[in-house]
Amino acid sequence: MYDLAVFDVAGTVVTDDGIVIECFQQAFAMVVPITWADKKDEFMDYAQRTMGQSKVEVFETLLGDDDLVERTNDEFQNAYLERLDEIEPIEGVEGLFETLREKGIKIALNTGFNRETLNTLIYNLGWQELIDATATQTETGKGRPAPDMIQWVAKECGVEDPSRVAILGDTVSDIEAGINFGAGMKIGVLSGFNDEQLLRSAGADEVFDDVTKAVDVLNERN
Repeated sequence: MYDLAVFDVAGTVVTDDGIVIECFQQAFAMVVPITWADKKDEFMDYAQRTMGQSKVEVFETLLGDDDLVERTNDEFQNAYLERLDEIEPIEGVEGLFETLREKGIKIALNTGFNRETLNTLIYNLGWQELIDATATQTETGKGRPAPDMIQWVAKECGVEDPSRVAILGDTVSDIEAGINFGAGMKIGVLSGFNDEQLLRSAGADEVFDDVTKAVDVLNERN
């Protein structure tokens, strides 16, 4: 039985279509053009391998310098905000949120985006009344695969037993964070970045084409 479902954002509850990767490319090209020209393949390989993790932590690993990290992260977040009109909910996800809440399961979001980007996205989608809690690295200090963001929303929702929490995401980092938290169910989805083999190898209990297909698994246990 689950009391809380924790969803990733890009590629899980909203469409991505390569926008996140393109925002990485724009940020590097704007802030560190010379380094970017020399290390483009290395940077993008790392960004893709760590998809789902905190964007700040990715920039810290690749750039090291605090000023460059802050500027590159700001550029990334601004690039994504500028493309919000291209971001759409995964078809049926709002109905899924409503169904789960009717069953007594609270809804939370956690993301590698910063607080401003997440709040703006939620506002633009009109999801203020659908979401019970949210977490970003802004509050928790650590992003995925650390469990801190899941711990944050679980506390916000008053859920003390990790086995009563389900996590849903499109990346290995999502699944690893769920494992590190001790979540009772780790669900991978194929609407975003990683494929089924990678998600199952990471420890996903179930893998679905998209989050709406997870409704039966969650409802069966409630």
